[in-house]
Amino acid sequence: MMEIDETKLSPMMKEYLKTKREYPDCILFYRLGDFYEMFFDDAILVSKELNITLTGKLCGLDERAPMAGVPYHAVDSYLSKLVANGHKVAICEQMEDPALAKGLVRREVIRIVTPGTNLDTDYLDETKNNYLMTIVYMIDKFGFALSDISTGDFKVSEADSADKLLDEITMYSPSEIICNEAFLISGINIDNIRDKASVTTLDNSYFDEKESGEILSKQFEYQDLVPLEDYPCGIIAAAALIKYIKETQIDFSIDQIRHVKTYNSTSYMHIDRATRINLELTETIRDKNKKGSLLWVLDKTKTAIGARKLRQIVK
Repeated sequence: MMEIDETKLSPMMKEYLKTKREYPDCILFYRLGDFYEMFFDDAILVSKELNITLTGKLCGLDERAPMAGVPYHAVDSYLSKLVANGHKVAICEQMEDPALAKGLVRREVIRIVTPGTNLDTDYLDETKNNYLMTIVYMIDKFGFALSDISTGDFKVSEADSADKLLDEITMYSPSEIICNEAFLISGINIDNIRDKASVTTLDNSYFDEKESGEILSKQFEYQDLVPLEDYPCGIIAAAALIKYIKETQIDFSIDQIRHVKTYNSTSYMHIDRATRINLELTETIRDKNKKGSLLWVLDKTKTAIGARKLRQIVK
């Protein structure tokens, strides 16, 4: 972490650091004219990750501040590359016309892009869901919720053992998992999960049991909430997921998430992780490709929604 004497910084750079402190776990894309700029540690990181030029900007310090930038009109491709590598990106936009602004241009973070909230259709494989998953561990039970915010798909359930939860993770292959702190001491090897998904621990305030019902009532219709009564731990996971989505999609509507589906895994034939992998249902063991898998043999679908539906059936 670079040491910065903020007393010497220009007003604009002071505002930049103020915003950066509000989103310490994110790479901050700071809009300046026709570019999103990054400074200091973010600039050094992004220049390596995206293989773009690292320059410098006069900012009041004795030396130029490290700076890297990307054109605003091509930002999606750069975002997708960073997100694919497990990074979170906060997009800070100009909220007024610089030509009309008096003093510093007002800027606000309008969205946080994460692996599970990326909506770039050029990056996403439309033949499969991009799931964001929340896991809550409470008293030897795992509550979990999944959502593909691009399609509005939202599911809730529970697992009574670590093995069953891991089977669910293998089946849905979420790109991002958010969890409570207790999950880290549940006995599950988190490092194995991190090999396949971005894992973030959220503050306990996200998992407030009393607040959960109110959050879900505002998002879903009453008839969708009745089945949730059988999943008390799942309710907390579902509410945390909605809260996380709303906080990351600050300036974007999530009205497409209108219905919640519950299911009990014991109502279906159980296939453990090892069997699922060896059967090569959706990808081959050797090169992790769809070609050569059961899904590849069966897939004669013509549309993206049909391809996603078939994948859900096969997996």
